[in-house]
Amino acid sequence: MLVRLIWLGLVLFVSPVAAAIVDGIGEITVRDDSGGGTFFTVDFEGNYLPNVVLRENGAASFEALKAQAVAARTFAYYKLRGNSFIRNGTSDQVYSLGGPQPNPGGRWEAAVRATEGEFLSFNKILTATFYVAGAIPSSSSGVATGSDPDPTNTERFVTYTFANNKLGPNNTGSTLGFVGTPSNPNYPNRGAMSQNGSDKLSDGGAFYQDILKFYYGGDIQLGLVNPLPGQPPMLKTLTGFEAGNEHFVRAINFAGQTSNVGSGSSAAVSQQEAQSGASSQKLTINYDHAGDLADNGVQDGFTVRHLSGVANGRQLSNITSGTPTNPAGNPVGNLVLPTEGSIVFWLLVEPVATNANLQVAIAIDEWENDVANSDLEQSTYLDIITDGQWHQYQWSLNDDSLWFPAFGASSLGDGLLGQSMTVDSILFRGQSDAVIYLDNVFYSSVSAVPEPSTTLALLTLGLAAVWRRRR
Repeated sequence: MLVRLIWLGLVLFVSPVAAAIVDGIGEITVRDDSGGGTFFTVDFEGNYLPNVVLRENGAASFEALKAQAVAARTFAYYKLRGNSFIRNGTSDQVYSLGGPQPNPGGRWEAAVRATEGEFLSFNKILTATFYVAGAIPSSSSGVATGSDPDPTNTERFVTYTFANNKLGPNNTGSTLGFVGTPSNPNYPNRGAMSQNGSDKLSDGGAFYQDILKFYYGGDIQLGLVNPLPGQPPMLKTLTGFEAGNEHFVRAINFAGQTSNVGSGSSAAVSQQEAQSGASSQKLTINYDHAGDLADNGVQDGFTVRHLSGVANGRQLSNITSGTPTNPAGNPVGNLVLPTEGSIVFWLLVEPVATNANLQVAIAIDEWENDVANSDLEQSTYLDIITDGQWHQYQWSLNDDSLWFPAFGASSLGDGLLGQSMTVDSILFRGQSDAVIYLDNVFYSSVSAVPEPSTTLALLTLGLAAVWRRRR
């Protein structure tokens, strides 16, 4: 592992960076502080980031490499807000020991691809994602002690924000930057990650989302950059239910809107069926027919609100008090996406009675400028095909006619989509028992994804897509 301090001086932030709606870049200009101060330009995702991951923490295990990729990407976008270039060296990030380099490939490229376009922000403010080598922790907790070796003398900058329950303005950041106070917070400074510590956490089975929240706080938000106009479409997997899945982990009957679901109903990762890879999620829904009739004498059927929130998010509405609350379906626990394109997933449903009336929809949290004031919107329902084969279901985020307030409640939403969104849940309803396999939930920057989603078809769609801002 390379143990180097990437930021030596203090950074004085006078005011927060503007709201973190980030437009993607194709190339980045680098000033080669390691090679005489010359300038060169390289592909951002396909060259710059893999090289930074290699040279900053290249020997780490894979989830730590993914955390490094997100931190390096975020730091670069932060620096480019006020500069036309980024420096190659410990003053910014180490890209090479001098001059442009080829893509190193291997695990370093894979880590960048696995997190493509992802960046960190807090409350829509882009984060200056500091990271240092830190001490080499002996504890599996990842928290270094005074007796752990600190060869670079950088442990003093590391923040254990999540372990210390520092949220919102109570997270005053790392001394690598201007340290705020609860009454005068400096929101771009959310702390500093230890590269040695992240490797320890990764070795212990932590996912990259956990690692990032461990150092930058439980309320840090993963977002996705806006794709470049005229480029091939961005396809972002939200979950494929393979190793590292943290989405849709709640019990199937957890949400309050779930009704008439009987005992024995469950949601669990399964290797029985998979649209791709080795796993999918198997939802077993046992319809409580008697309970349904007992309610009002009418067969309304069951409803399931299958929440998407990851396991370690925290409610943004409670950040000031620092109280951990249930993360399910909350925007903090999900990837922020633009409201342009489409949300897509695959279902395989075993044959059911002809009058089962199985349908599926999706619910999203969306907002214009403030995630704390997000609205909950719901798509129209689609009929589920029950032939035991995989079928793709999708909703365009560009078509306002597909969206209305969730559960018909105007107090939850207005049916209009702002600039940003997260997936809240997948909704199922019907009037019989059902076994449903769910796989490959993803976002596409184009509004219609063909089935099957071939690369050629997607490229064609991407060239024809028109990117527009909401509201």
